[in-house]
Amino acid sequence: MRRHLIAALLCGASLAACTAASAETLLFGTSNAEQHPIVTKVLKPWADAVNAEGGGAVSIEMRHGPTMVNHENYYDRVVDDVVQVVWGMTVFDPGRFPRMLVSTLPLMVETSQQGSLALCRLHEKGAFGDETGAIVPLLFVQFPQSAAHLNGAELTAMDQLAGKKIISGSPISAAIIQAYGGTPLSITITEQYQALQRGTADGTIMNYTAFPGFRLNEVTTNHLDLPLGGALGLVFMAKDRWDALSDEARAVLTKHSGCEASRNAGATVDGWEAEARGFVAANGSHTFSVGSPEQVAELVARLGSRIEAGFAERVPGGADLIAGFREELAAAKP
Repeated sequence: MRRHLIAALLCGASLAACTAASAETLLFGTSNAEQHPIVTKVLKPWADAVNAEGGGAVSIEMRHGPTMVNHENYYDRVVDDVVQVVWGMTVFDPGRFPRMLVSTLPLMVETSQQGSLALCRLHEKGAFGDETGAIVPLLFVQFPQSAAHLNGAELTAMDQLAGKKIISGSPISAAIIQAYGGTPLSITITEQYQALQRGTADGTIMNYTAFPGFRLNEVTTNHLDLPLGGALGLVFMAKDRWDALSDEARAVLTKHSGCEASRNAGATVDGWEAEARGFVAANGSHTFSVGSPEQVAELVARLGSRIEAGFAERVPGGADLIAGFREELAAAKP
């Protein structure tokens, strides 16, 4: 408050100058191109809403592309105060967010809206422990269940992954690939196009939202829709930077953050997923198969208990976390 008083005195009688001088500017690193759908559909509208109300308290300036922040270093960049707000996918830094990988379990989340709200509520109950000790999450954005995709090969059943090299986005999807005889590959989202184009990979486990932004529709041909696990994106700040904000700035950010804002972001992602699948389908060379109830039952029988047991074994308190996630998902159904 003292800093704001000094700024106001220096401004003199000009209200506009005082407002500009007292506003706290936060750089927001998105890691993505400015035209990427996650930016245009979720991140920019959120920043615009904060700025519309920020007035003299806070202003967000967006920084796009991988120069300041990328998909691998986003956590370090915000903790080191290179940027003050950041977007990142927890699956790209799994060792830092092992408990949050509950979001990647298959067969649980039905919609992004439901998952985003459930994960935010888990956070509010302290379920993620020290994973969030040094940060302040502002938005939880659950992504839809992934599907299986191959380039130039038939795909109507999971057994057709046998003998193929499939890109995995999480330990859970790697386990799924191995269970059906495939070889999981760890390749970042920005490098998947080249891997599929060159034949380094035969396919990927991914939701459709990634296809328009990373042009994966150009390097895949066959798709099998089954609930193969989701992924979680976060908008967050470093806790010490959050604590250093003025009360007014924190109030504005708080109003546009939290569980209701996360639920709304998830609803946007649900619409985006449907739109993206339609985008891929608009190219007549693609073949789509939708998993039958029998295929889903087989997936559950083969993987359900094994994957959950593996998660519970790797993550301290994992069994209770899964149970808590199920409860929050049930409560979060529209």
